[in-house]
Amino acid sequence: MRSVFIKSFLIVLLLPGITSCSPKEIFFNYFSFANAEWNRDDPAVFNLKIEDNSQPYDLSIELRHKGDYPFSNIWLVVDCRLPDGNSRKDTIGAELADVKGKWYGKGLSLYNLSIPYKTSAFFPDTAVYTYSIRQEMQVDPLKGISDIGLKVSKKPVK
Repeated sequence: MRSVFIKSFLIVLLLPGITSCSPKEIFFNYFSFANAEWNRDDPAVFNLKIEDNSQPYDLSIELRHKGDYPFSNIWLVVDCRLPDGNSRKDTIGAELADVKGKWYGKGLSLYNLSIPYKTSAFFPDTAVYTYSIRQEMQVDPLKGISDIGLKVSKKPVK
């Protein structure tokens, strides 16, 4: 019981620091799944407001999974709804562990992994773009996924 309390206390202390943005990040948000189970029909939805469309951005998908996640990879479908009503859909496969089963990313019982999604992306308009991310694994619900996030950063100027 004491161990659970200590872990919960540490998560509460560290969460604001983990989810806060750095100066170059314009958006960083997580979507959490109850009981670390992600249903295919329960997409994570993020509303990204672009105020400057004159510069490129890097986008990444931030994934948190438990150490007992039953697979070494994950398949995701990312749907971006554009301001004009059109959408763009991408399917992304990501390796979460090496061939020996060692998890990539950082963590002990909960692993954080950043999956590059788009680099040097330009947005055509200053507007709100809606990103929807869903899991596309053969198992539903997918157990062991705690959170999925979207991070958007200004591309460093060289």
